[in-house]
Amino acid sequence: MKELNLPKYKALGLTEIQERKDGNTVEVISDWTKRNDHRHHAMDALTIAFTKHSYIQYLNYLNARKNESHKLHGNIIAIETKELELVEDSNGSKKRKFIPPMHNFRQVVKEHLEGVLISHKAKNKVVTKNKNKIKTKNGEKVKIELTPRGQLHKETVYGRLKQEIVKQEKIGTKFDKAKIETVTSPIYKELLLKRLEENNDDPKKAFGGKNALSKNPIYLNDEKTKLLPETVKTKVYEYNYTIRKEITHELKIDKVIDEGIKRILQKRLDDFGGKPKEAFVDLEKNPIWLVEPKEQSKWKDINNPLPNELGIAIKRVTISGVSNTEALHYKKDHLGNEILDENGNKQPVDFVSTGNNHHVAIYMDEEGNLQEKVVSFYEAVERVNQGLPIIDKEFNSVLGWQFLFTMKQNEMFVFPNGKIGFNPNDIDLLDPKNKSLISPNLFRIQKLTNGDYWFRHHLETTVDVKSELKETTFKRLSLVGIRGIIKVRINHLGDIVEVGEY
Repeated sequence: MKELNLPKYKALGLTEIQERKDGNTVEVISDWTKRNDHRHHAMDALTIAFTKHSYIQYLNYLNARKNESHKLHGNIIAIETKELELVEDSNGSKKRKFIPPMHNFRQVVKEHLEGVLISHKAKNKVVTKNKNKIKTKNGEKVKIELTPRGQLHKETVYGRLKQEIVKQEKIGTKFDKAKIETVTSPIYKELLLKRLEENNDDPKKAFGGKNALSKNPIYLNDEKTKLLPETVKTKVYEYNYTIRKEITHELKIDKVIDEGIKRILQKRLDDFGGKPKEAFVDLEKNPIWLVEPKEQSKWKDINNPLPNELGIAIKRVTISGVSNTEALHYKKDHLGNEILDENGNKQPVDFVSTGNNHHVAIYMDEEGNLQEKVVSFYEAVERVNQGLPIIDKEFNSVLGWQFLFTMKQNEMFVFPNGKIGFNPNDIDLLDPKNKSLISPNLFRIQKLTNGDYWFRHHLETTVDVKSELKETTFKRLSLVGIRGIIKVRINHLGDIVEVGEY
């Protein structure tokens, strides 16, 4: 097993020389065991398959040779004669070794292990059909229900807050009409829209190449003495999904929504030398004040003081939560009727994080660029309930998008490898003779999210993230990085049975 893995680790400089008891030296992989490679199960199975009962008996009662009167001595001698041979080592001394089950047994095993492809069960199933039996006065009624095969969403329920986001942005080829509408200065906005219109609403022509503001400036006056700056202020509104949290040492201050409270908490932390476990404990005895309590002599009514005269302590804060959410409910009046907004749309309230993604669908747009659509498990179940296909192969087809394939956890992909000149399109992936060529370039999906895909080599048993092993035991890629990969399906025997989307 170490011989099989040594070349790739040696190329990365992750091997070391060790000295054995006999004085010989051997090169080994640093901090590595055979259990880091799924093929150790196959090797163990081979060991068991070629082990005889007589081998075990010989090893268990080997000490019987020292006792001539032992009743098993004769059996041990018989096994030794039949199953063992004398082999001379490099030092000239002879040692007894078991006779190999076939010629070049070790080399044959190594060749077979090199062609092993590991099968990982992909998480495809979304719902299962269950029969619910209901007893009625007319007898038992059976109803078929669809039960999700996983957690639809996480337990925490979030609120929603509309926030103003102001940025300083450099004018460039991303300044299309929608982007220019976010510019805060009316004069800047008008002049930018005029430049865009003069170039047929193409931002690349309007603000790129020879028309970049550094080469072809926009003037603010007829005398051409004032220039429109290359960086402008933009303002957009974004939804922030929030939750109320108790103040503890685990609180992340940068996530607190209220800037004033954030400053108070940061000052408290600074006063305790940046140690949250000292700053944010025992708040009943040592409160964090939003409003400092007044002295009793300054109370307006000594018998009935106002709340702010007693002081207002901060015990809970509103923090930003997650970005991907789904609405659990919609706003309703006291009669249970949905309240629509000014555009006639339902108003969502009570949001939950959808948790794991079910798949990412990959498309190619009309310009040949890869595009993605991330589908959560929540959305996948919703599509099943509506009688829609889980994978939307027609998504944006009116815009010229073409569906290519999906990526789900544990699905397998063969990668091209420019370093060794390997291109999966040049070989027959279904031919078992090519397994040893495919194996170094076969990866499974470990986890995925928007534009961020983690692949793990199919032989790896761990999910360690060591920078020196990137591209060897794992890959972390974006849309651009997955161009040229080929999806394959491997059955439980380790044979590739399908190539492409299935």
